Amino acid sequence: MNKIELLELLHQEVVPALGCTEPVAVALSTATAAELVGGAIEKIEIIVNPSIYKNGMAVGIPGFKHVGLNYAAALGALLSNPKDKLQLFNKITDEISKKTIELIEKKLVIVTIDRSKEVLYIEAIIKTTEGTARCIIKNSHDNIFLIEKNGVLLSEQKELTILDNQLYKRLSDLKIEEIVRIIDSCTEEELLFMYDGVLMNTALADFGLSEQNKDGLGIAHSLKKLTKNDVLGDTLFSRIMVKVASASESRMSGCPYSAMSSAGSGNHGLTTIIPVVEFAKYMESEKIKLLRALAIAHTLNVYIKQFSGKLSATCGCGVAAATSASSAMVYLMNGSTNQMGKTIINMIANLTGMICDGGKIGCALKLATASNAAVMSAYLAYSDIVIPSSNGICASTPEDTVKNLGRVSKLGMQTTDKVILDIMLEKVMNNN
Repeated sequence: MNKIELLELLHQEVVPALGCTEPVAVALSTATAAELVGGAIEKIEIIVNPSIYKNGMAVGIPGFKHVGLNYAAALGALLSNPKDKLQLFNKITDEISKKTIELIEKKLVIVTIDRSKEVLYIEAIIKTTEGTARCIIKNSHDNIFLIEKNGVLLSEQKELTILDNQLYKRLSDLKIEEIVRIIDSCTEEELLFMYDGVLMNTALADFGLSEQNKDGLGIAHSLKKLTKNDVLGDTLFSRIMVKVASASESRMSGCPYSAMSSAGSGNHGLTTIIPVVEFAKYMESEKIKLLRALAIAHTLNVYIKQFSGKLSATCGCGVAAATSASSAMVYLMNGSTNQMGKTIINMIANLTGMICDGGKIGCALKLATASNAAVMSAYLAYSDIVIPSSNGICASTPEDTVKNLGRVSKLGMQTTDKVILDIMLEKVMNNN
């Protein structure tokens, strides 16, 4: 992989998203289908893989008071604005909200789970007074794989998985030091787009801590109070925890601020960016150093996700995003690539057991915990402390440790993922 290819990958994987990416991806599928066919909506059918359902079940939708993929699907169909991609919720009005609720109350929206679909999968079928349309999103949240109108295929991609894409295959073959070497060759101008994420995610965190924000459970505000005494104190650890928790809690509650995502996830973007920004402030790093550290964090996040899976039973914010941020922290301390690899091993040894039980307000706690662990692991690695390869799933290299993580995440936790979803579905049934 060369510099041009890596920058292309970063431009693909670091994009703004308004709201949790699972509901907005479902909305994108219905918006695409609805725009194709036009007319008054008579029925909407949504078929998703288990992870999409799990991550979209309880998370807030910006500018809307209800949660659930059925509402997201109806909103997308009524908005019919696929050109806005993952920021399409920015057009929600009171009238759209009213019509959405009417569609749900009339039971015109059906959401089902296809457990045979292991990769990210969303299929939307819309029937209107003008005809029918179908849209399939696959492999990534904004990747429109197929569109069909009145039974006529309009476009379809070749059947490729993410790892079949040569850009991602080349990334997964790299070693950590090779990734760092490529990014170190990038100029400030080439990486300046990284700063958009700094501004966007910092604004989200600041909004969450503002007095005007009344959404969420008060997790970030409560943690903030603890920084004023000796429970947490005003430290680098506590500042990172509070800001990450604030941004996640606001986003999961459906606040009207966009987040810069990473590897298809807004929460990954928060965990990848905010801790690195706060650490750079603490280190008084130059702007080019921060930009490169952010590029390293995003690239490693995408790299780890190639092995752990786009959506899985392990918390990607912990095992991928926070791990990548931790490695970037070592970089900001001018640590060696060997030490950056050590913190990856430390993080995987520490957080691999953190499960993903869907997108929700409670993610704020997981992100705070993972970010705290990232700082700890970075300082340990910088002191050349690393969990030995004789321990658990750790290997002698960070690359092999990531591969072991992938085996646990993709193979070892399949039953775990099924049980998690079963528990969540039982709650839905009990509430109906």
